[in-house]
Amino acid sequence: MTAIEDATESKKTGKVPPRYACGETFVPKGRYIDPEFLQLELDHLFTQVWQTACREEEIPDPGSYYEYTIGRQSIMVVRQKDRSIRAFYNACTHRGMKVVRGQGCAVDGELRCGFHGWRYALDGRSSFVPCRDEFLNRPREQWALRPLSVGTWGGWVFISMAENPPDLLDWLDPLPTALAPFRLEDMRFRWRKRTPLAANYKTVIDAFIEGYHSPGTHPQTVRSDQGVRASTAPAAPHEFIYAPYTPTTLYRNHSRFTYTVRPDSNGGAARAERESSPKIFANGMQYQYLEINSLVTERDYRVAKQMADMEPGPIPPFVIYHQMCEELAIAEGVDYPKMSMEEYFAGNGDWHVFPTLVILVEKSCVLGYRMLPDAEDPNRCVFEMFSLEHFAPGEVPESSWLEFERWQDHDGWGELPTQDLMNIDAIHAGMHSRGFEGLWLNTNQEMSIRNEHAIADRFIFGVDDSDG
Repeated sequence: MTAIEDATESKKTGKVPPRYACGETFVPKGRYIDPEFLQLELDHLFTQVWQTACREEEIPDPGSYYEYTIGRQSIMVVRQKDRSIRAFYNACTHRGMKVVRGQGCAVDGELRCGFHGWRYALDGRSSFVPCRDEFLNRPREQWALRPLSVGTWGGWVFISMAENPPDLLDWLDPLPTALAPFRLEDMRFRWRKRTPLAANYKTVIDAFIEGYHSPGTHPQTVRSDQGVRASTAPAAPHEFIYAPYTPTTLYRNHSRFTYTVRPDSNGGAARAERESSPKIFANGMQYQYLEINSLVTERDYRVAKQMADMEPGPIPPFVIYHQMCEELAIAEGVDYPKMSMEEYFAGNGDWHVFPTLVILVEKSCVLGYRMLPDAEDPNRCVFEMFSLEHFAPGEVPESSWLEFERWQDHDGWGELPTQDLMNIDAIHAGMHSRGFEGLWLNTNQEMSIRNEHAIADRFIFGVDDSDG
């Protein structure tokens, strides 16, 4: 059977084809390297789900447009005259020519095809056809651009190609409630970068939706006691007790993991001493600013440098840091989000906004990733990395997408992201090994990966894990 025939049969039988069937903690490698599986995703998954197209700030004015490409589908998101947003398939209804390319603003409030000069109003209606009387009559709507569903949340514009998609907020549940106090819609880009990678898009996603890899890939993060920039030599077994515990919480359409301490941690007095030290905590915050350039803002960095000189006290360094960051931001004119610590812990963490977006959420900023599949090759994808921030009025920086043909051509990723990028090619190459059958996942810290495949199976094969 072909993969398409497999999918059709699966929707009848309620079972995933054996070659793509996941176990409780096992995921077969074919879901990452088979061209047939990529085609199933493009045809049956990406055509049915809500997905982020752009940020609202990328279409700031009436007539502004953004081209979002997923597989072979090009979609234009357009700001209307009343500042609402609409989305259309980016294909002239005459000969299929792309009407817009990239990002820009419509001339004189019209979208123009560069092939024969056909024009469309911002709402997609046909506004001018050269020699229109030389065409046979057809229904009015057939002259217009074909619309698709669009919605907004958290400052992102979402699109869906489904005929009857679920309500966007229902699809995103529980993110709208959990992240409301952080006011992501009020954040703006600090920086943004894009590059192709020689890996399946899920290979890249998987590297950013579990924290289990931290001591292995980022050994310096377990050595904050050594200073702001600790050694990157491989972690010794005894150092793993200082690694964060990152349990996964699974939702219907998404997942989240948080950084915490393993309940049965045997770090003992040494670990307790570390956690009570303002200096060690401050080292970690300074490192994030210097080697990620996100999760910690420039203001937060100044707070961390002040904390490095503090002595341990009865109040945990984490609490002191958050209070000082808020006070400084407000003093410098930032409309800083107010929330209780309970609200903070309900939303903070690493969210996989299925299928392609990953956001690490803090009060002052967000570190984000998006991974987009190649149209034909399961061994390639586009990787985007960005930082959003709450700024004071007048402080929002000018930014645009920095694009690199190879990620190695840019030396500004930072030490920690570079370590992740150095792994990606080797991870995906290893999936092609005859000695590798598939992923065997940690039951506590990697189930976000298993969850993404369960979600995909609902759309590709019509199989719902929750039904069983």
